[in-house]
Amino acid sequence: MTTRKLSRRAFMEATTGAAGAAWAGKALPLDATQIPTKAAAPSDAVRFGIVGIGMRGSDLLAQSIKLPGVECAGACDLYDGRVELAKEIIGKPVTTTKRYQDLLERKDIDCILAPVPDHWHHNLVMDALSAGKDVYVEKPMTHEVPEGFSMIAAADRYHRIVQVGSQEPSSVVYHKAKALLESKVVGDVCLIESSLGRNSPCGAWVYGIPPDLSPETLDWNTWLGPAPKHAFSRKRWARWRCWMDYGEGVTGDLFVHSLTGIHYLMGVTAPPLRASSSGGLFRWRDGRDVPDVLTTAYDYPGFRVTLRVTLNTGEDEITRVMGPGGMMKILGIENPNAVTVWPEDGKNHGPCDMAWPQKLADPFEQKWHAEHDLKPGTGETVEASGWYAPPHYSSTRDHLWNFFQSVKTRRPSVEDAVFGNNAAIACHMANYSYFNKCVAVWDAEQKRITRA
Repeated sequence: MTTRKLSRRAFMEATTGAAGAAWAGKALPLDATQIPTKAAAPSDAVRFGIVGIGMRGSDLLAQSIKLPGVECAGACDLYDGRVELAKEIIGKPVTTTKRYQDLLERKDIDCILAPVPDHWHHNLVMDALSAGKDVYVEKPMTHEVPEGFSMIAAADRYHRIVQVGSQEPSSVVYHKAKALLESKVVGDVCLIESSLGRNSPCGAWVYGIPPDLSPETLDWNTWLGPAPKHAFSRKRWARWRCWMDYGEGVTGDLFVHSLTGIHYLMGVTAPPLRASSSGGLFRWRDGRDVPDVLTTAYDYPGFRVTLRVTLNTGEDEITRVMGPGGMMKILGIENPNAVTVWPEDGKNHGPCDMAWPQKLADPFEQKWHAEHDLKPGTGETVEASGWYAPPHYSSTRDHLWNFFQSVKTRRPSVEDAVFGNNAAIACHMANYSYFNKCVAVWDAEQKRITRA
């Protein structure tokens, strides 16, 4: 997938240009997470197995093996070409298999990376936990609502670590944004809006299909797993996000990043109360059953959220966090690269427009200016401040490092199963509202989605 990222120059323009002469702007670099460069002793290394070497999996594999004290001990995929790709990425002999159970049975493997299609998350995580393995599972954590609660219970029962792969809680940009919000830089947050647009076949999941893909090179029946039975389909395998049988469409691929960031920033510990979606399939009529445009309004206790994604027009991701003290903007996609703050004082800067006779309006305006106008030299410059991630920064790298450190030290995950479940339920609520043409309501007591 090709995405646009703001350059530092564009970021500076974004943080200063819109304010005009009324504001002064400054942009400051953030420090990158300090990951050691010295490799650990082989006896102290964390050894992982990876299941799924697709677009996301190949990136996770490539980044993980570059981390100090981390070693890939085995790789699994159901397609011959991706088994071969794993060997190419690792660059040295490694055990490969088409049975993920082979990795779970090995005593020398500490943990599992599971970047598999969403419909396989539950079974794979449950099997890994029962085998005594910690698990890094890609977002969204679940494909169906009930799955999350059994995964949480299993993590507790087996005393294992689960980390979900939305990397916002590990991002230095989100760390800065959270600290700013906790200092009440925009006051009490009442509204958050996030928007993102893509405008390319790849951005709409029309991925290339390997020319050798066939029932001979892919174990199709195992890939289907718990999904409804379907005849072999090259498109469904390569572009699985386009079907609800295997994924959640834009909510599970893109909404989940915004939701993860918002839950982290706001300290959210439960699913939203309500969700109302509107959208449609306007362009990508290739047999998919998910929309290519979706807007969802969420009700959370104390604030509201609106998310919007289109696969038909390109737009950099931006999240706006609003309160009476101003607005915070987080710019970027998946690896956010900047946060800015535009302060506001919430006061009148001139007398309100008055439909009064002139003989009443003139004295009132003169009195207002005499009482409120700043005297020359007494005003203070209000700054719109911004912070940006260092060059080549990767929040995915930090997120993986945090997971492997949790495996090694047994410290809690930065994005555990409870957190991941809340974000996943919010995704399911958006889809429930869209497909059922109703307002989705979270029933916390029954742990299910209902309609208003």
